[in-house]
Amino acid sequence: MAVASAVERDFAVAPASIWRLLWLWVPMLGCAALVVATTLQSSQRTAHELGFTLPFLLLVTVVVSGAYFRRRIRLQGNTLEVVSTFYRKQVALDALQLEQARVVDLAEHGSLKPLVKTNGYAVPGFQSGHFRMRDRRKAFCLVTDPSRVLYLPLRDGSVLVISPQQPRQLLEALQALAASGRNH
Repeated sequence: MAVASAVERDFAVAPASIWRLLWLWVPMLGCAALVVATTLQSSQRTAHELGFTLPFLLLVTVVVSGAYFRRRIRLQGNTLEVVSTFYRKQVALDALQLEQARVVDLAEHGSLKPLVKTNGYAVPGFQSGHFRMRDRRKAFCLVTDPSRVLYLPLRDGSVLVISPQQPRQLLEALQALAASGRNH
């Protein structure tokens, strides 16, 4: 078992286009324009209020944009760690149902697509955090490329839906580690 705990390996996350951030930047720019327009047209508001509001909007935009790039999939010992935007999920290897895991295209397998965001970060083509599946199961997601995701059911009934750059390679590494753990 000491050999398994020494294993640490990062798996690249499938790339996500920076242009998806337009779904954040355009509305924030619209909010800033609306704040400026209403402040300048109102006799009850002062231009000093812009000194507080606009930097706050800029700070929120910078923080949320920066979080978009925080993504990591790491196999560390007997634990799979997925870090995505503001969220982190650590799952013990024995909590995974690897015999039911598979690599899927979410466009072809709509039943495996996360449906409702419960506590997450999502723009079209990118999902991060906690979601509910169509069958109401809980899911932790890091989806950057919906055409190739690794669907990992957990023994507690929830699922991991993640987008490693090479999903089959991660699945094989998990299966090999599980097999070596059973042999010890």
